[in-house]
Amino acid sequence: MTAAALRLDALRTGAGRMGPGLVAGVLLAVLAKLLSQSLHAPAPLIAVVLGMMLGALGLQSQLGAGLDLFAKPGLRLGVAMMGAQISWAEFAALGGPAILASGVVVLGGLAIGAAAGVALGLPFAEALIAAAACSICGASAALAASQAAPASPANQRTTALVIVGVNLLSTVAMLAYPPLAHALGLTAHQSGVFFGLSIHDVAQVAGAGASVSPETASTAALAKLARIVWLGPAVVLIGVVLTRGGESGAGRGFLSGLKAPPLFVLGFAALAAARGLNLIPPALVSVLMTCSSFLLLAGVGAISAKLGPKALLEVKPRLAVMLGTVTAAVAILAYALTTIFF
Repeated sequence: MTAAALRLDALRTGAGRMGPGLVAGVLLAVLAKLLSQSLHAPAPLIAVVLGMMLGALGLQSQLGAGLDLFAKPGLRLGVAMMGAQISWAEFAALGGPAILASGVVVLGGLAIGAAAGVALGLPFAEALIAAAACSICGASAALAASQAAPASPANQRTTALVIVGVNLLSTVAMLAYPPLAHALGLTAHQSGVFFGLSIHDVAQVAGAGASVSPETASTAALAKLARIVWLGPAVVLIGVVLTRGGESGAGRGFLSGLKAPPLFVLGFAALAAARGLNLIPPALVSVLMTCSSFLLLAGVGAISAKLGPKALLEVKPRLAVMLGTVTAAVAILAYALTTIFF
């Protein structure tokens, strides 16, 4: 056979290996989106459940190659595309206090989560993945942090379980925080800030705000946006911390252990900057956000399918305790900052 024929045969073989997994990943994302709309449930949580159900069929060997594309490069591309949703004009509407308050929540949540995880006996990388989910933007942050952490089955399992946990906690918060805000005497504007700074996932933030008033819903969305802005810097910080923690030997300078930010973080920053400079047409922004949502759902489903339902039996009670602890700490921090700055 000629070299060209060999290459063509290799491409056909590769496509044949990846095809079933690619189709499965697409179906997982589409079904998760459709079911979330009909059941009024978080799409990432449904993607995890559907992925686990697929994993129970024992088809990992047939689907693994295609699912890997969604679980790795596809997932990173989806996180990068999230940068297009950051509108600096909307973000500036909350002003400097929002930037400061959201930064304190993110950094405080990461620090508290890392400390709580280590105290409970969790591996440091797994603690940071869970802390990122609670302090930034739920499932998306967990997925982004997992891409900055060393690749391992344990980290993938933790990521899937964290997604389940933060979605459940976000749903509880969506129902509990509006009456709590009323009992604490927060105004409609303050309530929106509190919801945006404390609830993990965007959908539940919107639900909590809408249950109070249109003003609260709008303010909650902007406050949540302020936290999402910190996703890129937080992922870089997580990568740096894990790199430094994994070093061996003494006498190495601080800069010697640092790595360049992952490409998906640079892509996130580039799209955020382009959106801020009005270089992306509104129609393209909508396309990018839709593609990002699809790739994140496909990535969640792919990771869950590769793990299978047995992973749920391996959940560590201390992980659940940590998620609850950090959720409560973030809520307290968000309330304090809301009353101080707003």
